[in-house]
Amino acid sequence: MKQLLVGLFSVITILMAGTALSAKAQQSVASDKQDLVTKFRKLTGADNVKLGFNVSFEDVKNDLVGTVDGDKDLTDTQKQELRKSAVEAYDRLDKQLKDFLNDQSTVTRFSENAIFQVYDQAFSEAELRELIAFYSTTTGQKALQFLPSLSAQVQKSFQAMLLPKIQEFIAPKIKVEGDQLKQKIQETKTKKP
Repeated sequence: MKQLLVGLFSVITILMAGTALSAKAQQSVASDKQDLVTKFRKLTGADNVKLGFNVSFEDVKNDLVGTVDGDKDLTDTQKQELRKSAVEAYDRLDKQLKDFLNDQSTVTRFSENAIFQVYDQAFSEAELRELIAFYSTTTGQKALQFLPSLSAQVQKSFQAMLLPKIQEFIAPKIKVEGDQLKQKIQETKTKKP
């Protein structure tokens, strides 16, 4: 029996050690990938992500005031006084929420986790390494400078090409329609009422 317990203890110890090593390896992989994401973001200028968050808390205020207004056992005078308490409670909650959202360390931690999650789902470690290698080259840096203006450049080129074609297409049609309108005007003037 003692030998069985020692053997079982050994198996459990090995499994626990394996699990701990596996968890440590997963943390290391995640840490390696986070390092790659950080390097890629810095290299491409994507490390300055501006995040916004709007919170409307008015429904809580309405619920608090509604609790007072919905109590049929209160007089109007009591309700008026308790509405002030409800609004004060809302103001305290609103301040606490704003303080929470203004805590930059908390918001930064959440934003960095969200950013990592997006990159983690979009790219494998191998792809991140390839991207970093490419954007570290002269061509990659040139692409980084070029890409932000690409849409505006394409729009300008498209308009420059299309505008003459539109004019060429529509000018004769405008002339025909204009001539027909002038003819109708002339016919209208010559008709006797």
